[in-house]
Amino acid sequence: MKRFTQSKNDSRYYKKRAMGVASASLLLTVAACSDTGLSLESIQADLDAGEQADIGLSINDDGNLVIGSGTGGVSDDGANAAAGAMYALTNQHDPSQQISSPDLASEPDRINQIVAYSRDANGELVQIGLYDTGGLGENIRNSGANPLASQDPLIVSKDRRFVFAVNPGSESISSFSINDDFTLTPASLNVSTSGESGAQNPVSLTVFEDILYVVNTGNFVDAAGVELDTLPADRNRTNASIIGFRIAEDGTLTELAGSETTTVGANAGSIEFTEDGSDLYITQRRTNEIIHIGMDDNFLPITYDSGEQRVNAIASITPQPFGTDLYPAENGTFLLVSEGNNGAPGLSALSSYRVEDNGSLTGISLSSGVVGDPLVTGFTFGCWVEFVETPTGDFAYVSNTPDGTITSYAVGDEGGLTLLESLAGDAGITGDDTQNGGGVLDAEIVYPYLYQVVNNDGRIAQFEIGADGSLERMQDVEITDTELLRARMFVGLAGF
Repeated sequence: MKRFTQSKNDSRYYKKRAMGVASASLLLTVAACSDTGLSLESIQADLDAGEQADIGLSINDDGNLVIGSGTGGVSDDGANAAAGAMYALTNQHDPSQQISSPDLASEPDRINQIVAYSRDANGELVQIGLYDTGGLGENIRNSGANPLASQDPLIVSKDRRFVFAVNPGSESISSFSINDDFTLTPASLNVSTSGESGAQNPVSLTVFEDILYVVNTGNFVDAAGVELDTLPADRNRTNASIIGFRIAEDGTLTELAGSETTTVGANAGSIEFTEDGSDLYITQRRTNEIIHIGMDDNFLPITYDSGEQRVNAIASITPQPFGTDLYPAENGTFLLVSEGNNGAPGLSALSSYRVEDNGSLTGISLSSGVVGDPLVTGFTFGCWVEFVETPTGDFAYVSNTPDGTITSYAVGDEGGLTLLESLAGDAGITGDDTQNGGGVLDAEIVYPYLYQVVNNDGRIAQFEIGADGSLERMQDVEITDTELLRARMFVGLAGF
């Protein structure tokens, strides 16, 4: 059977849900494609002959499923990748907080922005818009190479209708609706995420159907609760939480009463729903834990009879679990976790876990983060991880921030990991600029292409994924016309 691959924001959860709707009516219409000779009969003939049927699926304006000549799917060579969009998120703050420009205190605060791109069938990006989120970014002076230190500060809803972004400096999030031409229309700007606890610094988002959750990773404060101007020695944050929101039909956000949980989230790297919305997973870098929270039928954290929220902590063997990518497969649901290993040179790593029916995690390929471990990247601070299912195999990619490199892994049918190439991709970073925001940060895969934020000079690097999981460097797109003080402020990337 030919497998059609989508971006992570398209979540294969739809496949699981659709299989259970046996009584649903489905209207198929054949798209006009006289040049290819595609028809239902030709598709059936290919299948009867044991051949792959190279077709594409899309939804027309009437809501019908349309069969086309590969426009909605991906052929083995990637030539028919569907057109779509890509969005990049800035992290703009008071310019006086920049390490590189402390003399600009008289400049006004800069509002966070989303840069929108259209994506053609060859994966090339063209900038089409620039949108203020209404909020500010994280204090860069406190944050070193990556102001947010998180995966998924910007996400696209699974139905491709909305974009959501964090504003850490304003303790808020913003939502936008996606128009037919991939431009954006504001829905809810600068919506508070602090809840009753006053938690600070939202950094990562996850969505299931009409429910959005955000993790507030907390701020650096002294014993009196006063925010610090410099990093404390232990780099531990306080005043963290997770909190949920309901997404209205027009994309506006309303806080989900009873969703706030204050016992988790400090120094969080990511938050992620399972494909059916029954569980949440949060990485906590300084406690070296992956936090599991079960959700009830109202998408609220499950509590014990005493009212205490049920939170399970899974210890990470390698320190500093950071990014996550969770995917359902034929043999189970698996969670990939990248590990920064506290910046140990060359020893960042990747581990995999099986998600059990009760939401607990069972280790499959667990890194130890020591010299000689077969799962280490060979580079430093491997922070972001992206999984992709392809016609020729399943692969995972880890972005190594200060080195500007990407490491590739093969992912087996049972979730096992095998290192393919320590240096699978190079984003072309030159010079030691990481403390001013340099390095590779968030990434996104729209098969057969991988897109990588290169934060030190404000660009998106595009790679093509080969049949063996290898990466070939393609175009570099400069992030321009953003009214930025400096280029090195881009922290999020999402698209389809």
